[in-house]
Amino acid sequence: MKKTFAALICGVMLLSSSLCLASVDGGKIALGSIYPGMNEQDLLNAFGQPTYRDGDDWTYQTFKVEVEHGRVEKVSTRSESIMTPDGVRVGLTATALNSTFGSADKVDRGYDGDEYEYYSTDGTKKIEFKVVNGIITKITCKLRD
Repeated sequence: MKKTFAALICGVMLLSSSLCLASVDGGKIALGSIYPGMNEQDLLNAFGQPTYRDGDDWTYQTFKVEVEHGRVEKVSTRSESIMTPDGVRVGLTATALNSTFGSADKVDRGYDGDEYEYYSTDGTKKIEFKVVNGIITKITCKLRD
């Protein structure tokens, strides 16, 4: 009986710890209407030619995109005018991350700020938030390696 009870407690603890990990719907890993995996031609149709292009790195007025093999690999912004589908944008406090996405899958603490990472439920994409002094300063969405 004691072994059964101990096994039950361990099972509940494992289940609850796995539920605490953040999982973001892959469709919510985007900035505006730009998302990792987007077709290059769809990007060009929606936004036109970039203002600056250096190989795979394309710069638009409010965001930067890395395009490889005909698809968007990464999109990032430091602008307050572009946001995630859930309304998170540069300039908001980091508390918006927990209330929107839950606990981060990974947090890297550095001398120049912290980086919060959230992975898609299928594991193919991630969204990163650079936070300095409690304020979101950069958002990056990309395909995972």
